[in-house]
Amino acid sequence: MLFLAVALTLASACGSEARPSQSSERLRVLVFTETTGFRHESIPDGVRAIQRLGRSHRISVDTTGTSRRFTAKGLARYDAVVFLSTTGTPVAERAEQRAFERYIRAGGGYLGVHAASDTRGKWAWYERLVGARFTRHAPGTARATVRVEDRTSAATKPLPAAWARTDEWYEFDRNPRGAAHILATVDESTYEGGTMGADHPIAWCHRYDGGRSVYTAMGHTRESFSEPDFLAHLRGAIEMAAGRARFNCAP
Repeated sequence: MLFLAVALTLASACGSEARPSQSSERLRVLVFTETTGFRHESIPDGVRAIQRLGRSHRISVDTTGTSRRFTAKGLARYDAVVFLSTTGTPVAERAEQRAFERYIRAGGGYLGVHAASDTRGKWAWYERLVGARFTRHAPGTARATVRVEDRTSAATKPLPAAWARTDEWYEFDRNPRGAAHILATVDESTYEGGTMGADHPIAWCHRYDGGRSVYTAMGHTRESFSEPDFLAHLRGAIEMAAGRARFNCAP
């Protein structure tokens, strides 16, 4: 009830509607898939995977391929918004950007998956919400070892400490460590082409501007969304962003 009261107060101050109570039994998430740059062929697989997770874990899942849903009224009903490999400038209108900023400030949740860190445009606030900006990736896809750093978060607790998997390994304009809580890193000694060094975060979370932010750089391949460990990672990340799972994300 305290969260709802705070959300109502903030939403009223911003002229927007309150979000659903985090104590609600059923979560509601919006999966956003618009791209104006490269479009990953795995996006439909990701949507279907999240819908399946929703059916199994009491999460109502809506999807949209347009940022026109980014209004105070349109966002107010969701516990979290998932940016699923969005690229380019999918939220280009300033009014839509402001609506999403108000949503986060009212206690909303954000989950960025893979290319969500390649969502650009003149929106520095969004880059800070993610925690880092994509710059390049190692050539192709490769099998590498992910080192799970936080063994207690919902997004990582089900995973092995050394998680070998195939993906496209992203690099970023900065290391988010210190500003965000690192959930997992990728071991560059286990694949070719990494340049971030011995400390290469690949999944993290933090509180930002009143809301919750979780990001995973994994999820490039279609096969990711039928991989049991990745689906457990994704489910936990959704529940953290939406406020159902514990959000211990201090840097």
